[in-house]
Amino acid sequence: MSSFSTNILILGKIGAGKASLVNYLYSQEIAVSRSLRPAAAKGLHYHKPFAYKDINIVIWDTWGLEADKAQEWWTDLRDSLVQQSGNPDIRDWIHTVIYCFDAKRSRLDEYEKEHILKPLADMGYRIIFALTKWGLCSPDEKEAARQVIFREFPGFSRISVESVSQKLRNGTVTEQQGRDSIFREICLNLRENLTYHLRKQIRADMAAAVAQAEDASRTYFNENTGIFKAYSEELHESIQNVVRQNYREKIGAVYERLRSNLTLIDMMCVEVIRGYTGIDVSETLKNFYLLVESMNDIKVSLWDNDFDDYFVSSAMNTLFFGIYRFVQSNTYQKNLDNQLSEISAKLTQDLESIADTLDHAENKVAEDLSRLLAAGNAV
Repeated sequence: MSSFSTNILILGKIGAGKASLVNYLYSQEIAVSRSLRPAAAKGLHYHKPFAYKDINIVIWDTWGLEADKAQEWWTDLRDSLVQQSGNPDIRDWIHTVIYCFDAKRSRLDEYEKEHILKPLADMGYRIIFALTKWGLCSPDEKEAARQVIFREFPGFSRISVESVSQKLRNGTVTEQQGRDSIFREICLNLRENLTYHLRKQIRADMAAAVAQAEDASRTYFNENTGIFKAYSEELHESIQNVVRQNYREKIGAVYERLRSNLTLIDMMCVEVIRGYTGIDVSETLKNFYLLVESMNDIKVSLWDNDFDDYFVSSAMNTLFFGIYRFVQSNTYQKNLDNQLSEISAKLTQDLESIADTLDHAENKVAEDLSRLLAAGNAV
């Protein structure tokens, strides 16, 4: 049994077939909150984990989506998602978002598009559109349902789903369909959502880290300098060492979180795909894993060894002609501030460079996984 739980958020209008979809996918009766009154059911609703094959599933949903409550519904959902994605443990994030769209309606309401789906996509969530009640649709309704999602949300997956097998008035029987395709998209969706939100978190972490390093460096400077202080080479070296240590400690922690979370995403990806499909993708992820391991604090170590390239400039050096030269504190402070700003900017730039490398590698991983899963489904 997997040590991870896969968190799946099921959304959709009242009557779109959320409960039927969950029951069809996992053979589990989940009491999604369509029957709860909005006033008593705000926020994300957590359902007790259950086992499916070799993985654990956690279903999340919300109170029923209605036109006259759309803005309130979205505000409530957005706040919950922001809080969820702010959790330091990515295992607690929402990993997959499925939006149930009643295909027989063949259209998206304006409030669905503008107040729910577009803002959700803008937050970085890759939405799986489950086109429900497929077996009840005419050929024209099916084509219209496909086209409306393609037109409004190109690039997002559209899965034709019939959750319930039932006999129609004309005597035909609808067949359940869509489970394997949804499972395939869940496997891909989990990785895309996690890596996107990890990048956002790491950028925010870096901004906080450089700010903290700057503040700590200024504090040391202020505590150890004054108008009657001789700015000796010893003091200059002491300030450099403290600044170096402040940055290395804060920035090193950011890169460590990045590496550990990327490794965790790989582990989750392997277990989730194995659990849903039986396919082992560990070999496919090997090169990406090696890339993550090779980071091994490269940027921080390189910067630490060549610290003077960041810190010392001709402007700073002009302050030190002799061991006992007295210099106004605000002059030194100004130059120190300039150097700290340059260091922070360079470190932020280094992170973006690493992010570009990881993005390129991640695109290759996504292509390989998609091809592998498609081939597995075909078999």
